Amino acid sequence: MNTKCDARAGDSLRKPAGGFCLVSGTSLLRAWAAYRRGDLRLVDLRVWFACLELVARRCVAKKGIRPKYRIEEIRSLVGGAGGEHLRHSVARLEKSGLVKWSDSCITVPKCDGGSQVSDLLRMCELVANHRRLVPVPRRIVRLIAGGARRVVIATILAHLLRCLYYRNGRCEPEGSCKASWIAEVFDVSLRNVKTARQHLVAIGWLVPVVRGQTYLNRFGQRARINLEWSRDDVSPAEKRSPRSRLSATGSAPPYKDKKLSSRFDQHQKPGHGPAGAFAKQGRGRNPTLRHIVAEDLREPCRLLELFRQALSIGLVNGSECDRLRFFATAEHAKAIGTRNPCGLFATLVRRKLWHYATLDDEDAARRRLRAASQAATRPRTDSLSRNQPSRESRGLMPDGTDRTVIRALIRESLFGSSDGVSKAA
Repeated sequence: MNTKCDARAGDSLRKPAGGFCLVSGTSLLRAWAAYRRGDLRLVDLRVWFACLELVARRCVAKKGIRPKYRIEEIRSLVGGAGGEHLRHSVARLEKSGLVKWSDSCITVPKCDGGSQVSDLLRMCELVANHRRLVPVPRRIVRLIAGGARRVVIATILAHLLRCLYYRNGRCEPEGSCKASWIAEVFDVSLRNVKTARQHLVAIGWLVPVVRGQTYLNRFGQRARINLEWSRDDVSPAEKRSPRSRLSATGSAPPYKDKKLSSRFDQHQKPGHGPAGAFAKQGRGRNPTLRHIVAEDLREPCRLLELFRQALSIGLVNGSECDRLRFFATAEHAKAIGTRNPCGLFATLVRRKLWHYATLDDEDAARRRLRAASQAATRPRTDSLSRNQPSRESRGLMPDGTDRTVIRALIRESLFGSSDGVSKAA
């Protein structure tokens, strides 16, 4: 395995933002085949990708310096309990021949012909040019190691094999990939593959390219991998039910079974709580831990209000460490949760599973807290029209949030309850 150090890709697409690892396509297929056979667990597959990241971090080390690898560093990438569990994962990887681990060296052996089994041979027959080196972006490596679901991992590997090439010192990130082909090669559900691809599009890593239906039927979805993708760009997608199209020529409903039912006493009671789009999306109401919506994970002010509620019921102790854990858990839920990130966040908070947040999640949470604090305290320096006061002059942030509320919530999360929050609210 070869590694490339960090550098911005720029307009030339020389390398992805954050750097990349050159891994053979056969090694990627071999790791997945070992997992499908049962030789590895899902956490072992994530540890394997974490090992790729550890090697890439030391690619710029000076000559003569002996590197040192620790299990704690894998724990910061994978999350979870760590300790003996990760040591057992490394042992299973060594037994499968995927990794050679020592305190001073980590190597990924090449896949020889004698070690290939029937399932791996089947995958290699379905993947053209599987012996080539794939420039796997390090940021997506850390996302996989941080707790991605197995179908998401399979979808990522498939798009890396079909859509990302390293030619003449440049990364070419565009190609075609059929969902049915992914399901056949990686032995996963076709429906889950489509859901995973929608999740990758929602977080911004995969960008669909518009093509005609004839092209889609023959080659599959044309997609481009975003080489500038970052965890800061991840935001939970708001799913809305599409409106039914009304006919301008047909008769008004009911056009079928026009005779009304005589069972007027059944199912006539209105449901509890507000109804409509505001109730579904959670807009126009205060955030609450009982019903977390996508907007709560996206806006720092609403997330701080959830932290205050968690403090009042004893889920957190109000320290700066717990505040960072709370925000890191939200970042983890946004990046990993494919179907219900809000439910994942609520479960992690109520069960106090803070150890699932990785180092990347904590870094994203620090940047978000720093940006929210700076936006709340930044003075107005621009020269706007005096007749039309700006949002900053009225004490509002660009998204319409009151700066006083953010200051009060941050002050309360650091120093406990105060009268400023009630006045600001």
